[in-house]
Amino acid sequence: MQKEFKCSELAELVNGKASSDNIVVDNISSLDSATASSISFLSDVSYIPRLSKTKSKVILIKKDDLRYWDKDYILVKNPYLAFSKIATLFSDLDKKMNTGIHESVIIGQSTKLDENNSIRPYSVIGDNCLLGKNIQIGSSVSIGNNVSIGNNSVIHSNVSIEDNVKIGDNCILFSGARIGTDGFGYAPDDNGGWSKIPQTGGVIIEDNVDIGANTTIDCGAIDNTIIKAGVKIDNLVHIAHNCIIGENTIIAAMAGLAGSSKIGKNCMIGGGARIGPNISIADKTVITPTTAIARSIKKAGQRVTGVMPPLKHKDWLKFAVKFMIKKGMK
Repeated sequence: MQKEFKCSELAELVNGKASSDNIVVDNISSLDSATASSISFLSDVSYIPRLSKTKSKVILIKKDDLRYWDKDYILVKNPYLAFSKIATLFSDLDKKMNTGIHESVIIGQSTKLDENNSIRPYSVIGDNCLLGKNIQIGSSVSIGNNVSIGNNSVIHSNVSIEDNVKIGDNCILFSGARIGTDGFGYAPDDNGGWSKIPQTGGVIIEDNVDIGANTTIDCGAIDNTIIKAGVKIDNLVHIAHNCIIGENTIIAAMAGLAGSSKIGKNCMIGGGARIGPNISIADKTVITPTTAIARSIKKAGQRVTGVMPPLKHKDWLKFAVKFMIKKGMK
């Protein structure tokens, strides 16, 4: 379902200023796919040439870029952020929550569910769980014992949540996420083998956290693994036992955090980055994609890169030898 909005309404939503309050739009689109009733956005100067070709009726735009656009607009400080808010508005119009619990769902003993919850077919909820209001649980979700899930959270299909996990309000867990799986803990024994260390801690996920598809968050070995409020985690991320992720940090796909690493607030961790065990990362650190962090970063607000340009293997070997000689390593 689509609904029309006046530019005055949208401008109020994004704290912007409309060129004409009564202009009406009924969808939000990219510059390329926009129609004559669309609102679109300009967030990067590389897209300026597309303005002359777009059919968009209204553009979310910064003051500095107005000289490139001679039609209606909403003036905002951050067009991309404004886009996210308006896109959410249109997206929510198409979502109608179907409350109710499917007859195939299994619910354990002493588990309590609040009102207006939706649980799709073949999901299983363990004993002594506590679910808040307006929760959506997809099909084939597995929830262990002693789990709590806060109000308005969404658990997509095929998610597994092990025992002793606490999930806050307004969280989203995308399909295939694994929460509370056993941490990778082994002690070498006298015979050259490995002795399994029981992983008895839990996982605490605070409010407004998103966890991407097929991401794994291990439980703590003794204490809990903790994901603080506002954290956003992409697909295919691994967070090992006893990690602590600070508020509003964002982690891109295929990053890996080893055991007991501690990430500060408002950090940005790029795709494929690697954080070693027992590493601490200061607040507002930016770690670029594929960077490997082997020592703690103590000063806040730094941008860290450890990426080498790709070389032919023989050239890389020559570089490595020269580096080792220079550093007295050979």
